Amino acid sequence: MAKKTKPKKKTSKKYSPEELAQRREQSNQEKEIRDIMKNIGFQRLPYIDGKEFEFDGRISEIDDIFILENVILITEYTIGTPGTHLLKKKIFYDKIFEDKKKFIEFLLSEEKLKSFKDYYEKNISSKYSKNELQLRIVYCSKKIISAEHKRLVDNIVFFDYHIVQYFKSLTKTIKRSSKYEFMDFMHVPFDKFGINVKNSSSTTTHTFTGNILPEEKSKFEEGYKIVSFYIDADSLLRRSYVLRQNGWKDIENVGHYQRMLENSKINSMRKYLADQKRVFINNIIVTIQTDKIQLLDKDGNTLPIKDNGDIGDGIYEVSPTQIKIEDSCNIIGLIDGQHRTYAYHEGDDVYEKKIAELRNVQNLLVTGILFPKRENEKKKLDFEARLFLEINNNQKTVPSHVVQEIQVMTDPFSNIAIGKKILLKLNQSGPLSNLIEQYWYEKGKLKTASVVSYGLRPLIKIEDIKSKDSLFHLWNDESKNKLKLKNTDDFDLLNSYIEFSAEKIRDLLIAFKSNLDTKKWATYSPSLPDGLLSVSFINGILNVLRLLIENNKVSDIMTYKKKLEEINNFNFKQFKSSQYRKLGEKIYKDYFN
Repeated sequence: MAKKTKPKKKTSKKYSPEELAQRREQSNQEKEIRDIMKNIGFQRLPYIDGKEFEFDGRISEIDDIFILENVILITEYTIGTPGTHLLKKKIFYDKIFEDKKKFIEFLLSEEKLKSFKDYYEKNISSKYSKNELQLRIVYCSKKIISAEHKRLVDNIVFFDYHIVQYFKSLTKTIKRSSKYEFMDFMHVPFDKFGINVKNSSSTTTHTFTGNILPEEKSKFEEGYKIVSFYIDADSLLRRSYVLRQNGWKDIENVGHYQRMLENSKINSMRKYLADQKRVFINNIIVTIQTDKIQLLDKDGNTLPIKDNGDIGDGIYEVSPTQIKIEDSCNIIGLIDGQHRTYAYHEGDDVYEKKIAELRNVQNLLVTGILFPKRENEKKKLDFEARLFLEINNNQKTVPSHVVQEIQVMTDPFSNIAIGKKILLKLNQSGPLSNLIEQYWYEKGKLKTASVVSYGLRPLIKIEDIKSKDSLFHLWNDESKNKLKLKNTDDFDLLNSYIEFSAEKIRDLLIAFKSNLDTKKWATYSPSLPDGLLSVSFINGILNVLRLLIENNKVSDIMTYKKKLEEINNFNFKQFKSSQYRKLGEKIYKDYFN
């Protein structure tokens, strides 16, 4: 009798440490995105990842499909070089957008993607037609994608890593109420989201009762009107937006000065609402898009809002009004009261059952600012930022980095604003590339506020008397004195000065880095005890440059490198954190004097 042989055990593949690290990074990225989608209310379809299929002659695969109501997100993850990967996916993406309805039909017929058909028949087919579906491709990259590569593909929503971190924090705190902002980011218009797509009317409005306060009673600028009214929490949540720091809107053109929502504060407020069932009594300060509202007098007649801000034939006393506000997302900007508003969010905690009962019932008192239609966007943002600062400075000291962020917007020609812009340039390329903290979630990077205030501000000052040791003194642009004018708006000249300053600072940094051990050019941490990079270290180097300017010794990279050949032996750690001036003087004396 033949002897039976035991079947060989399948040996699992052994991965190298690098491969294991890569797999962990991939897994973490997927979990972050999936958690965000779950918090918003999206359903993730099972058995999608890794299924290879052929669509319109192109072999491809999908990492994830998420669905909420009539919104379908085709999701792609990558932790590798995004440019090459993106170009490979371009042909597939182009085929999808050539005929989105055809792609939906394909998803329904492809056996490998059967979970889509199952979900569609159970949750979508009886509610929405194929023409009412909103299909989006979401490309999630851990690495930065250049603008050049982004321009090569159309219709893609790039879920960049810093935006992922923003929505991770937001959705963790306010759960499903974040769907309004997220749909705006996904370019899904409010009237095309969910049941709204069924509405035959072009716009829906809701009416709220309030009063108009003319500028004579508020002492605001001419044309700035105030309306106060009561609005239920659900209606306010749907319409509200906050220009939070490190949000997803264009950081170059929009002031981001409000902090992220504090989870502990929201939780304590929700507990108060659930226990006391009592509305917050202090008012919420907002701005309202004038083209999204109508004002009615006591007889129901429309009061036209003129370009100069005048209402009707002129209102000079506090007057009752009915205010009709369009039912759209992101038309009411919260200046003060974001926590009181978002305490009513649609959550999944122990308080949700009680708060759900209050969301449509409790009315919040809102004070809304109406800008004249002719006011430009910058002046509106300036006003909002200054008002935010006034309100919050009366409550508690506003953090310096927030004040600086506001100053970049309200006074772009100030030393603080110029310093912030230079630091942004230094973070983009050169020895400090990606080493300066830009986003709230970044750890182990250089903090910006102290570098700007104590290192860059004196180095770039443009005052007449004290500019002998500043880069402005060194700059030989014949038009430079225009920057001293009080009402200057020469942004081209400003940008030239920023570029010049960043270049001169970068030259000196390159020389330092090239003469220091590699392990020293890192931020200090327990795992990197030799790391020198700190606010004090950078400010010390900036003070070296001030002394070089003052003594007419500014030079090129090669000269700096030669002068600093022995800098690796310098005892940087003998200087305490506040002694960057002394640090700069000692380096200058030892190596340049």
